[in-house]
Amino acid sequence: MNTLFNLSALKAFIRQIVKEVVKEELSRRGGNTWVPKMFNRKSAAKYLGVSGSYIDKLVKTGELTPSFPGEGKTKFYLREDLDAYAEHGKDYLKKVIL
Repeated sequence: MNTLFNLSALKAFIRQIVKEVVKEELSRRGGNTWVPKMFNRKSAAKYLGVSGSYIDKLVKTGELTPSFPGEGKTKFYLREDLDAYAEHGKDYLKKVIL
């Protein structure tokens, strides 16, 4: 049986629950809810929950572009770009059938 649902409402509902859970967990850990606006490769990987080599792969394939190349091998990524990449990867929500 296929049930129709509002995908936008479902995403908004999930996003709100996740925000509340994250705030509660951060509060439980000491109340620090500050998140930096710019990340180096290592902290970008940690923020996304992936390895540094995966970040390198994303850059190489063009799926993620460093916001500020920096000097030498150092590259920096804006939180907004990392968030946009993470949101783009949530296409599986479109396949959910309730």
